[in-house]
Amino acid sequence: METFIAFFDILGFKEIVNNNDLTELKRLFEHLLRDTQTAVSGETYMQLNASTIVPDLKNQKINCLHVSDSIVFWTNSNSEEDFKEIVSVCHSFYWRSLKTTFPLRGCLTYGEIDFNPDTIRSTGGVNFYNYSLIGKGLVEAYQKADTIEYAGCLLDKRAIGKVSDKLINDLIYDQKICMYKVPFKSGDNYEHVFRPIKGNHNDVSFRNTANGIKSLFTYASKTDIDKMPESVRNKLNNTIDFINYFRETDNDLKRPE
Repeated sequence: METFIAFFDILGFKEIVNNNDLTELKRLFEHLLRDTQTAVSGETYMQLNASTIVPDLKNQKINCLHVSDSIVFWTNSNSEEDFKEIVSVCHSFYWRSLKTTFPLRGCLTYGEIDFNPDTIRSTGGVNFYNYSLIGKGLVEAYQKADTIEYAGCLLDKRAIGKVSDKLINDLIYDQKICMYKVPFKSGDNYEHVFRPIKGNHNDVSFRNTANGIKSLFTYASKTDIDKMPESVRNKLNNTIDFINYFRETDNDLKRPE
């Protein structure tokens, strides 16, 4: 099946696992599950009980698979409507994760995949699980996400080429995507990427968001910025540079009333 497919993974996953006990690790990943469920629900919710509200997945339109630190989204067709759905999911997931959970890298592309999940249950309670997602589309999404040197998500040319130019312009007007000079391992290049916010930062909101990005890279991994490997510190600084791209300075700052 040829489809739109997005791959995300967590930056610094090894350090996060090594520097947290299993109880804390499970708590952190519950937040990640919350963000993916919120994204695929279209940010709609249901009342589970008197004190609990959860994402409402009954009308979910985009598939989602978690494997270790990797998250994969894909559509059931290659229609423009499905493209718009997966763009909304990736946009929601990306900005939420950037604010609250983990630094992520991702890529939304187009390609061929196959997925036929199955579980063979034994009489002794030991099961054989097959949840293999395979295909060139997945490899393409993974490889391109792996080349990004900041916490961000690409909208790949393969996906863009399958929809109308007007639709891409509409997404730019809707402030879901933009053109940005992306830092890759091989050098910088202008690409379509997902925006972290709608609108722009003033000096104060930029400062607060930059501090939040620092916490994002240090909290779960329990790593001090000064002791980070240079490659990780570069990704952190590149992410703050990306946030700075949406900054508007105001020489006459006024406190919000």
